[in-house]
Amino acid sequence: METEMLARSFDDVEMSVSPTTGSSRSWHRWAGLSGLAVLLSGSVAAASYTVWRRASAGTEWNLAKTSEAEELTAIVASPGRGQCASTKENCFSKGCCNVVGFRCFLTQYDQYGSPNARCMEKCEAGKDGICVQTQEIMNKVLQDVAATPKGSLYCFSVYTKDTGSTVQSFELEQLRIQYQRRISIFACNSWGVFSDTDVMLADGITFHKVQDVDGDFHFAKRKDTDEPGWVNTGLFYQVWRAVQWEKKWETADWVIKVDPDAVFVPSRLQRKLAYQPVPASGMYFENCKKVDYGFFGNLEVISNQAFKVLLDNMASCKKDPNIPWKVGIEGGKYGPMGEDLFAQACMDAHGVRREEAFDLTTDGACESYRPVGQEKNKKWKPTCAWTSTAAMHPFKRVDDYFKCYDETVAAFGL
Repeated sequence: METEMLARSFDDVEMSVSPTTGSSRSWHRWAGLSGLAVLLSGSVAAASYTVWRRASAGTEWNLAKTSEAEELTAIVASPGRGQCASTKENCFSKGCCNVVGFRCFLTQYDQYGSPNARCMEKCEAGKDGICVQTQEIMNKVLQDVAATPKGSLYCFSVYTKDTGSTVQSFELEQLRIQYQRRISIFACNSWGVFSDTDVMLADGITFHKVQDVDGDFHFAKRKDTDEPGWVNTGLFYQVWRAVQWEKKWETADWVIKVDPDAVFVPSRLQRKLAYQPVPASGMYFENCKKVDYGFFGNLEVISNQAFKVLLDNMASCKKDPNIPWKVGIEGGKYGPMGEDLFAQACMDAHGVRREEAFDLTTDGACESYRPVGQEKNKKWKPTCAWTSTAAMHPFKRVDDYFKCYDETVAAFGL
């Protein structure tokens, strides 16, 4: 039987394309990010996924070259959420899952020999079924590698004067001190700063002011926050146009948007992205798991080609009835879309691939990063002396921000 052959082939080599225990956060790609890449010799169709090797008796898996002749020619990068399966349907034909951090596992064959597969965060062999990711499943998400950029970064941040919130903002002070110390975005290969007002960053350096030409900077306030402010998609639409006009992004391998209150160490991100394979359609990284849309805005990492897709299509996306950004997903259950969700939906709609990277940022706004017992605590912040990710968020007060930066650098270096 095919089932027995599958099980035997995995047992013989003690390798697999997927762990059967543990969470997806404990996956590590050869280049250093969470997710999965495949070393292939020959075509995708004929490839064997016996390059995943157990690193320990636990749940960690590492990718290793079996010979120096092998090259990284394919990468697992899922299509947009609307093209993947829910947790309630057979995911075999799609090969990918809507919920971030979930994988499509073959669990059994029915009495007619048809495969049944489910989207799960983890799959326990025996209890949950066969728990393997077959060649057919993997072929749905494998993408040929088009480039292996070396990791140059164009980074930008946005200071919003009119936030629509009664809570005092310290973004301007944070950005000014970041510039004085040449840290955060100012340590990237190139950078830009944008605002809804005329303001100076330093002597002789101004923010690039964007205008509310479409009249949608202040059309609605966010619902899903304790500090309701203006929905920022209209503002960021004009910022993206300004980024496009400045053209600094064009020479960078990656475009990085950083919230002013996200403590960011660019050198850590560059090490993660060094020689990161990228498919022809471009890619972005989802950084929050166990949610339907995991592209959270504290640290947005987008390949050059993917950012070009966003710039080329954002005008049509803004008018697309399938991206109802002024209403929001699920009929407005969570309110209008913020800029991160709009950008993700637009890139998804135009063929950009997504990959998971849960080791890039530690974000208090994402429930899955909060420790046990603190899952519902929206005010939780990481302990920076224990945290070595490229970004940590949120640190809204000036003293807290730079205390965090100094602690993480002292503990782990740049």
